[in-house]
Amino acid sequence: MRKWNSIARMDESMDVFEMSVRTGNAVTDVIVNDKQKAAEKLGIRFRSDFVYPATDRYNAYDIAIIVNNLLQNALKACGRMTSGERYISLSGSRKNRFFLISVKNSFGGEVVFDKSTNLPVSTKAPEISGGPAPLHGIGLSNVRHEAAKYLGNVDFNVRKNEFSVTVLLQERSNHE
Repeated sequence: MRKWNSIARMDESMDVFEMSVRTGNAVTDVIVNDKQKAAEKLGIRFRSDFVYPATDRYNAYDIAIIVNNLLQNALKACGRMTSGERYISLSGSRKNRFFLISVKNSFGGEVVFDKSTNLPVSTKAPEISGGPAPLHGIGLSNVRHEAAKYLGNVDFNVRKNEFSVTVLLQERSNHE
């Protein structure tokens, strides 16, 4: 029952707005177009060169988890900026047996990485008053988990006021 509600909501979402970005997959189309509309409402420049891999060796929902989490983080980072150009750039391309997903975004402030997880430390406030803040957001942990399914890797890069995340995935064989 719960899955059908999600699918019905996704179908409604597709009716609500024109799909200006076509990725080659309905699930990622909805996510990318939704995040693009959110960026536009916040005055954030959004660019997408994301092309879903034309192979059945990647699960659409795994890719959707990665893309959704990365774009959500980028929107939050840009939304917190008080000055400077705000932008998000998404790309996704396949080369041989590999699929590369990259999100670059502007940000203000500083990025601190946790030494044990190598994930950026969350800027979110603690959810329970008085309790400790999590060391990192669940979103990037989810991205890392999805990449691991494909013997992949997640790489972070910080340069001046640009944060980038690159996810490398390898095709799974048909019998996995």
